[in-house]
Amino acid sequence: MLKILKNTVLQDRLTKIRKANIDSPDFKAGLVEMSRLMGYEFQSTMDIREVKVKTPFGTAKGIKIKETENVIVVGILRAAIPMVEGLMSIFNEAKYGVVGAWREGEPPFKAKVSYIKIPDVQDRIVIVADPMLATGNTMNATLKKIKKQGTPRRLAILNIIATEEGVEKVLENHSEVEIYTCSIENKLEDGYIVPGLGDAGDIIFGKPIC
Repeated sequence: MLKILKNTVLQDRLTKIRKANIDSPDFKAGLVEMSRLMGYEFQSTMDIREVKVKTPFGTAKGIKIKETENVIVVGILRAAIPMVEGLMSIFNEAKYGVVGAWREGEPPFKAKVSYIKIPDVQDRIVIVADPMLATGNTMNATLKKIKKQGTPRRLAILNIIATEEGVEKVLENHSEVEIYTCSIENKLEDGYIVPGLGDAGDIIFGKPIC
């Protein structure tokens, strides 16, 4: 399943963080805010139950979003750290997992997961955050590792931008996965999305020395 989030505020913030001259604090803040908004969008897909709440003047009918305590947010290091911050502010009962993955710099851009530390995913709602879904190789490797740990009730990916190629590759290998993104872009150059965002990790943290 693919859902492109057309929320006006999300699209406005996406436009801002695309700017080539954006500084690190503004880029990071944009990712945090967008992830928070994407978290709200995801919550709207979750089951609810009707409740009654006592007010100062009586009783009101209301709703409660079910299973918020069963959410696990998984961040792919290092670029997803601001996204995790935004999502955890919405899913404040969620558990947190991390995945260390890297991708080769030359075609076919093979990916490998070098580190994974996540809670028990069995029958949980697992949200995997990464700013960009480009070739799909890193995400496929990550999802494969997660599914070896158990069978989530729902398995979702939240990306700021994605490519048609990446989406197709992920859904071909993991048909049950839900993909939420703010933009689909169909051009890849040297493994990077065009026009894209640039290298999110480098913008946030600077270029690694090694």
